[in-house]
Amino acid sequence: MFTGNLLLHIETNCWLWWLLGSLLPLLLGIAIGYLLFSKYRRLAAELEAERNQLKGEVAEWEKNYMSLKYQLDECQKERDRMKISLQSCEADKAVLQFKLDHSHDHDHDAHGIVAGSVAALAPKGAAGLGALFTSDNLQIIEGIGPKIEELLHAAGINTWADLAKADFDRLRQILDEAGPSYRIHNPGTWGQQAALAAAGKWDELITLQKALDAGEDTDGGESDSKLEKMAVKLLGFSMNPSDLKVVEGIGPKIEELLKADGIHNWSDLAAASADRIQAVLDAAGDNFRLANPGTWPRQAAMAAAGEWVELKAYQNELQGGK
Repeated sequence: MFTGNLLLHIETNCWLWWLLGSLLPLLLGIAIGYLLFSKYRRLAAELEAERNQLKGEVAEWEKNYMSLKYQLDECQKERDRMKISLQSCEADKAVLQFKLDHSHDHDHDAHGIVAGSVAALAPKGAAGLGALFTSDNLQIIEGIGPKIEELLHAAGINTWADLAKADFDRLRQILDEAGPSYRIHNPGTWGQQAALAAAGKWDELITLQKALDAGEDTDGGESDSKLEKMAVKLLGFSMNPSDLKVVEGIGPKIEELLKADGIHNWSDLAAASADRIQAVLDAAGDNFRLANPGTWPRQAAMAAAGEWVELKAYQNELQGGK
């Protein structure tokens, strides 16, 4: 009996020790796990707070970037406006210089209109157009637009003389490094055009440009000269020969009347007599009889001859075509 109780007591103590030995690692694991989980949660919270802070900073940077980009765009727009204004001033300067240079060459009639034939005016055509542009305007070169002009200026090619000295390989490298949209351009004739501009050989430049298409030689018909197009636009004219409104004194209604009578372009108008034009106006009614077509053929002759600076100077002397 005593022996049985002793054995039972020993077995019970062993079981308790085994239970305690099993529970201790479990409790220790739970405690360590809890500590690790708490540390993880604390680190996660810190990282989340840091991430939110960084997101706020990135948002602020993006806001500042957009603000700076807007300011840059506005500065570029202002630069473009100033450039256009400068070109307009150059055009006015050329016209005034033309008038000053030739003010002593002509008599004036009773109405203050410069007398004499169109042939007496000088400089003619291209020589006058060349005076409208400064030597840093590379856009008069066929094939060069505003973006390419910026690239060339950034590369130190600032004037026609600089461009004339730049060889093909250097120009090709500048375009290639600017990206795919610029690699399609061919600078083969840019140096030749720039050399003519730098030398003031405007007639030759216009002739060359009429044989080009975007700066490349073409076997097709003549295209418009870029120098002429830019100059004519700067002076406020149209290069469309059928646009009779380039003549001071002619509006849309009178243009319709003249075309209905067979006067379709500048050459037709230049060949028409003032009496014929007056008859067309008289037949149209009282609203048109006040118009004075006396200078219209002469203006049209200037436009047909491409004498744009001369035409601008002449029109500045007129009031409503008179």
